[in-house]
Amino acid sequence: MAVVLLAISAIIILAAGLTIAALVDRLRQLERQAVTDPLTGAFNRRHYEHCLRTAIERRTRYREPASLVVFDVDRFKDINDRFGHTSGDAVLKALVVIIRRRARALDLLFRTGGEEFALVLSGARLDEAIGFAEEFRASVAASRLLNGHVVSISVGVSELRHGQSPLEWLMEADLALYHAKDAGRNRVVGAAANTGSLEISRAFGVSTRRRAAAPA
Repeated sequence: MAVVLLAISAIIILAAGLTIAALVDRLRQLERQAVTDPLTGAFNRRHYEHCLRTAIERRTRYREPASLVVFDVDRFKDINDRFGHTSGDAVLKALVVIIRRRARALDLLFRTGGEEFALVLSGARLDEAIGFAEEFRASVAASRLLNGHVVSISVGVSELRHGQSPLEWLMEADLALYHAKDAGRNRVVGAAANTGSLEISRAFGVSTRRRAAAPA
């Protein structure tokens, strides 16, 4: 039966004028499209969730460190309102280009929302991830992505800890991003666990601690 199915598949492929190599290439294209954000070319949220679980599995099995960097464009709604959505889209695409120039081949970049992005840095401890995040934050601020208008990003960083779930890891990084926003934007904040509660371990320009509710 299996031989018959293979023969039928081969006939269909030949009838469609496709070689095996062309079919494999087409399947790879479809696979990339399924995990890629069409606007920016970064990976999409679906693939993001999968990669978080993979990083946690590697941390559990091999004790391989990993850090999560989450960031978004400051006052992005104002950019859209003032310059239009086409310009806003151009900013997002340019932002991805800047980050990819600085990222390593094994670093994974995701678009997780409208102006929201994340990087999974395999093998990176917290201090290393914060240093990398500060470099690309400064590059974005200096790039003048929009008609001379300064575009900035706020960044939260969290190193994966043993036993964390994907949600716990993400929430820790998101809380650090909240502090970066609350402290004035255009900065990097790193989160570290301390006796079960979250403490801001490092902030560029500001030291701050957790609050009960996020700012509006």
